[in-house]
Amino acid sequence: MPETIVMHRGHGLPYSKGLMAQALSATGLTPQRAFELAREVERRLDERGGGRVDLVSLRALAEEVLRAREGEGAVRRYRDWHRLDRLDRPLIVMLGGAAGVGKSTLATMLAHRLGVTRVIATDVIRQVLRAFFTSEAMPTVHASAFEVDLEGFREQAEHVGTGVAAIVERACAEGTPVVVEGVHVVPGTLTQELRGQCVAVEALLVVRDENLHRGHFSLRGAARPAGRYHDNFQNIRALQEHLTADADERRMPVIDNANVEATLGRLMDLVLDAVGSLDERG
Repeated sequence: MPETIVMHRGHGLPYSKGLMAQALSATGLTPQRAFELAREVERRLDERGGGRVDLVSLRALAEEVLRAREGEGAVRRYRDWHRLDRLDRPLIVMLGGAAGVGKSTLATMLAHRLGVTRVIATDVIRQVLRAFFTSEAMPTVHASAFEVDLEGFREQAEHVGTGVAAIVERACAEGTPVVVEGVHVVPGTLTQELRGQCVAVEALLVVRDENLHRGHFSLRGAARPAGRYHDNFQNIRALQEHLTADADERRMPVIDNANVEATLGRLMDLVLDAVGSLDERG
């Protein structure tokens, strides 16, 4: 059976089930289900006898498979996902949450599904501030967020937030999508001016189950020993409660990360809803 070559702008590459599965998984399908449908697309291409197919026709075929197997909602999300690289403003995803809720893992997974290559952790910004300012000049940035009181955390978040705003401003100027994650991503980090320059998606990640939350720290590598987090666990939980109340007040989505795949699906929904709402706003 001759392989199918996908043509785009005069260039051709063999059909890839992996790339198609990545695109289909962006609609909220599990990786296994997305790969099954990617094989279904391949089977239909083979039935046509292989040869060449243009990108528009391939996407139309993928939509046919999605519509038949998953329904019209999946087709709409597939189309919204393809709009991401044609937005006139960059996508900016902001993921907040206390220590141990899975921010870094989910930020990386989300960026992969979205095809975003820039992921920024706010702790890196805090580390830069520590290098430039002594503990006497800026004491709160020399401690972890869960080692300072609430007032100290707010001060730390304000200092780090200045760096976050600068990164987002640069991303908007360059038209580059970015995912920012960290405890310092608090409601109100993005000003209305910055929101007008990008497609902003914000969410607060939490782990409501205490035992599950505590268990997350045991999975961390040797570079971040669990003992320090267990010793400060009640402070971490108290900070999570404060962040949740703040997010609820400002209507920032709060997602309980009890299951990584389910949470990733929720985050993808937020992104695709934001893209889809651009049509509604005109």
